Amino acid sequence: MTLHIFNLDHDLVLAAGNEHFTAPKAARTLYADLGFLPALWAKEGDFVLVAEMESANERLRHIKGRGKGVQLIDRDTLKRMLADGSINCSTLKIEPWGWDKNVSELLEGLGVKADALPTTEWLENVRCISSREWVSDNLLPALVSQLNNIHPANFLGASFVVKSMEQLGKLLQSHTQVVVKAPWSSSGRGIRYIENSPDPSTAGWCANMIEKQGCITVEPYYNKVRDFGMEFNVDANGHVRYLGLSIFKTSKRTYTGSLLATEATKTQYLLQYVDADVLKTTAYIIAEMLSRLLANNYVGPLGVDMMLVNVEGESKLKVHPCVELNLRRTMGHVALALTPLETEPQQLMNIDYSKGTYHLRLHTLADGLLNTSIARL
Repeated sequence: MTLHIFNLDHDLVLAAGNEHFTAPKAARTLYADLGFLPALWAKEGDFVLVAEMESANERLRHIKGRGKGVQLIDRDTLKRMLADGSINCSTLKIEPWGWDKNVSELLEGLGVKADALPTTEWLENVRCISSREWVSDNLLPALVSQLNNIHPANFLGASFVVKSMEQLGKLLQSHTQVVVKAPWSSSGRGIRYIENSPDPSTAGWCANMIEKQGCITVEPYYNKVRDFGMEFNVDANGHVRYLGLSIFKTSKRTYTGSLLATEATKTQYLLQYVDADVLKTTAYIIAEMLSRLLANNYVGPLGVDMMLVNVEGESKLKVHPCVELNLRRTMGHVALALTPLETEPQQLMNIDYSKGTYHLRLHTLADGLLNTSIARL
């Protein structure tokens, strides 16, 4: 029996660190409207914590064939069931969207015993590894090097950790067009662009991030052609298993939608841009490296966002194998949970916001319009 929680404010909690955190209105509305989403991958007999049971059940009913045998419960109901023994805390497995101090404190307040929750040290490790600084120092350089040793000149990607404005100024002397990122941020909000030198607003933002979060990361600006990603899961033994491709699109650095299709269809789509062996090797090497790096530090789903890059003067696109490491569930995992059978039509999934409400939308693709439909996400 598993309790699922769609705590989509996870990245914001990580950015807040030890500061008091109150979820913004948009995050609270998103949870109220889409808190049922874990029912799409939950198993029969599982529970999903939602803001309000009646409305969540009504929204879930619109997604045919999903959520059968899954019980949606609110906080009061969960607290009561834990107190009266209807839910056995000692055998209950908990799977939030992402583990952080806020969701752990919430569960403890509802009656989940402390020994059933991650330790403070484990949660801090998750926060550390979730930072772009950790990726820059521990994963990206070695990943690009190892992949290029196998498939020479097929991969790129660099990231520099900057801890002072003086250091940023020196870096801009050799890298005139860059992307600056906060160590922790959500939905592209912690990102700025600099060409030659920062304007006063951007300089102030950089200085503030260095003061609040300890550093910023600075990456060369790449001419992106295509977003995609790979989804993984880390088991209790530390083994990282590759789950599948994620074909998604962003607009103004914010997620706009995903392709729901078989693995064969997604692979075929990417083969327009990159060789099959390159994709296969990328998944294998990432799983191998993360199995070593995450040993005893993380259990659960994770996703790696990537992109295909056009380099001036080069005849073929290059792969950036780790634009972001998401040490949590992702919309790519949601898309994998909704993968159609070979006999079923391909679909596009997106989250639509209209009249103050969020909706999960699934759109069936017309035959032969895969590329056009993805471009319109």
